[in-house]
Amino acid sequence: MSTAKERAEKEMQQLIAKTRKSIVNELDSCIDWIDDEKKKAKKLLEQIEKIQRQWPGIDAKLFNDSRDCCDDLRQWIKRLDEHRKSVLNNDDRLVVNTLDELGRANEGFQRSRKILFYK
Repeated sequence: MSTAKERAEKEMQQLIAKTRKSIVNELDSCIDWIDDEKKKAKKLLEQIEKIQRQWPGIDAKLFNDSRDCCDDLRQWIKRLDEHRKSVLNNDDRLVVNTLDELGRANEGFQRSRKILFYK
């Protein structure tokens, strides 16, 4: 039968492996995907930090790996936040550009837009 410390170390190894799989290089432009990935990353970070706090006597190499993993997760979360902000800014610009194009193509729309948006 394994000890509680061994179980904690095994769980830590599984969390580290899961973290390495979850961090990807290519980011999707879907806001829901970004939000889901951020939730998963935060949950993994919390789980790893919890084991670090509860089991300070775990193997030093494993502890160092978990600390590096936490740093990677924090960077991943920051990258997701920046990407989300970028996607939203691009969407806002796209809407404005589309409205401008519609205004140039359709005089009636241009008048309506001035009435609606410039009061």
